[in-house]
Amino acid sequence: MKRRVLAALAALLLAALAACGMAVKEVAVWRAVPSFYLTTGSAVRSETVRVDSSLSELDAAAEAFGRDTDDPELERALPDGVELLGWELADGELRLSVSPEYAALTGWERTVADCCAVLTFCAVDGVDSVSVYSEGTLLSAAMEPADFLLADAAGLEE
Repeated sequence: MKRRVLAALAALLLAALAACGMAVKEVAVWRAVPSFYLTTGSAVRSETVRVDSSLSELDAAAEAFGRDTDDPELERALPDGVELLGWELADGELRLSVSPEYAALTGWERTVADCCAVLTFCAVDGVDSVSVYSEGTLLSAAMEPADFLLADAAGLEE
């Protein structure tokens, strides 16, 4: 009987120690609403993503931003094949380095990707604007949340 109790206590202790090593923090990440769900409302929506708590605030946001979503009514802001490669913060401007495929994004896809990046990263203390670069080429310059109109204008009278 003592062996069972000791074994149970040891298992509980190991589980508790393992849980301590898996501390997480929650990050709000902006995602795209797929066009087939988009009849009215915002084209982007926030999702809470859990990441390793040992990451800095910016690394946590970058990790969460690059992950796929579990919500079937949302899409990762960066389309398949487009990756966030790194970042650099200077004087409040966050310079994101993305894969070359980002340059091929146009219209709706580019606007939503830029918007989600700006809303996600400008929520981090010290980030005032976001610029997007690929292979040293500026693709989107110093954008701020105010640069995006997120209101649903459907049904408004002219």
